[in-house]
Amino acid sequence: MPSPRYSKNDVKEPWQSSPINVRLPKKLIRDIDGFAKEYELNRSEVIRQALTFYLTMLKNIGSIIRPTVFKLVPSQVTLMKRGDVTLMKLPTGLILSLSYTSSGGIGPKPMDKIKVDGFTLGRFMTRVALMDTISINSWPKLMVATLSVEMNPTGIEILRGMRSEAKKVGMDPDQSISMNTEENISTDQTGLGVTAVGLVHEDELRMGRTQPNDALVLIGEPKVGDEVIQAEKEGKIADLHDLVRLTQLDFIHDLIPVDTQGIAYEARMIAHMVGRQVEFYNNLKIDLEKPAGPATAVLTTMDEAQIEKLTWITRKPITIVGRVL
Repeated sequence: MPSPRYSKNDVKEPWQSSPINVRLPKKLIRDIDGFAKEYELNRSEVIRQALTFYLTMLKNIGSIIRPTVFKLVPSQVTLMKRGDVTLMKLPTGLILSLSYTSSGGIGPKPMDKIKVDGFTLGRFMTRVALMDTISINSWPKLMVATLSVEMNPTGIEILRGMRSEAKKVGMDPDQSISMNTEENISTDQTGLGVTAVGLVHEDELRMGRTQPNDALVLIGEPKVGDEVIQAEKEGKIADLHDLVRLTQLDFIHDLIPVDTQGIAYEARMIAHMVGRQVEFYNNLKIDLEKPAGPATAVLTTMDEAQIEKLTWITRKPITIVGRVL
């Protein structure tokens, strides 16, 4: 029997390497850079040597140093909530976030009270779940939609809107969106639930950073129902692009999208998480109790002296509604 023939490309020598992409917490990156500077190595070499040492130890010692992620026990998982976000903290420091939203009576069906096409509905509902996820520095990996309508034609249009919004944050819609529809019973009214699943390390979680005397600053305006579409055209509501920019600003402490509970409710929630109270300013032109529908506004806490910088980042309406006591 003749020996099989191989080309040079079929054989990988042990010294050959391939690039990989890994997301690391900022603290770990700082530590890596510190070692690199101290020992005059580049960042890649520090990571390569650290992995080589760690994997060698695993092979030799096994279960003695095996990471807890390999032996996860349910009692080691802790849960906490903030508004429409549930956080599942794993013993490794990784946090799984679930952000969820729903709508009913809004869509293209005959008995929907607010008429809107499926594409627009899918776009806005996806935006809500993604904004809740990204506001805490969790990065979305999966979207799940549960529809009380048929796939064709209503579900297809809703899915098209979801895909459009997911692309804005770098998600691959083909891989990251799952959907279930109602195919057994015909429906005359639209119902939709959307859940976003994200991941964040506890060192990167943006929650509980609010400081005493922080200003409560609103980006966008609360809009609901038929107001939303026109307000978007006029540039009066916050969107994903605004939120992503806000997460990149060091002077922003906490972020929370405002939804059906209104501004006052969300402000008190932020303050409560750090054991503080809030003071709202008088003579505001914005109704603090008004629902903000599909997260048409974002509430932030920050040093009031930095407000001017905020105006450079977004052209959306900015309102200082109060402060943290």
